[in-house]
Amino acid sequence: MSYCKVTLKPKKEDSLLRFHPWVFSGAIQSIEGKPEEGDLVEVYGSNGRFLGVGHCQIGSIAVRILSFQQIPVDETFWEERIRSAYALRRSLGLAGAEDNNTYRLVHGEGDHLPGLVIDMYSETAVVQAHSVGMHLSRHAIADALKTVMGEDLKNIYYKSEATLPYKADLACEDGYLYGGEVEDIALENGLKFYVDWLKGQKPAFLWISGTTALYWNGMPKAVPC
Repeated sequence: MSYCKVTLKPKKEDSLLRFHPWVFSGAIQSIEGKPEEGDLVEVYGSNGRFLGVGHCQIGSIAVRILSFQQIPVDETFWEERIRSAYALRRSLGLAGAEDNNTYRLVHGEGDHLPGLVIDMYSETAVVQAHSVGMHLSRHAIADALKTVMGEDLKNIYYKSEATLPYKADLACEDGYLYGGEVEDIALENGLKFYVDWLKGQKPAFLWISGTTALYWNGMPKAVPC
């Protein structure tokens, strides 16, 4: 697959050589082609060296690098990234534990998927895009989740209406990409909670010690069972 080419100014490739996943707009010397926001582009140094492939966007962060290798960002890519994140959570005892099924499966740059957050609540994945590129890739991400998690996954809820860049000209609505159950019971360290991802502000909840309710960043949308 051929991607538009972004070439950096001299001496502006050092951060990418250290595997920092952001390309700032001021570091760019030229762009070959006319990529739309969210398109995949390849980034090269002024000497012609390949540096990475990622999503382009409007703003000071012009490219979010998905891979520092010259590979296609395709079905295999998404499956490998999700599988790696899932394996890490299992090794940490967060996923697959008898007393816990609530955890952050993907945490943006930390899982080499900048602009993407996925939280697991029992058998439901709540997906949040913080970049246009991840928004455009939401169906590929959902397919990868289904492939990797198999029967452990019953629902995928997309909740990005409030998190996409405000400059992006998108008509985004929250909704199910897979499944469609309204309620689910999440288990965190042996405690059971009902979680309402339809009305909650963000895909995370906070237990307030000494109270009888959970809060989604100030909005009570989940209660203990």
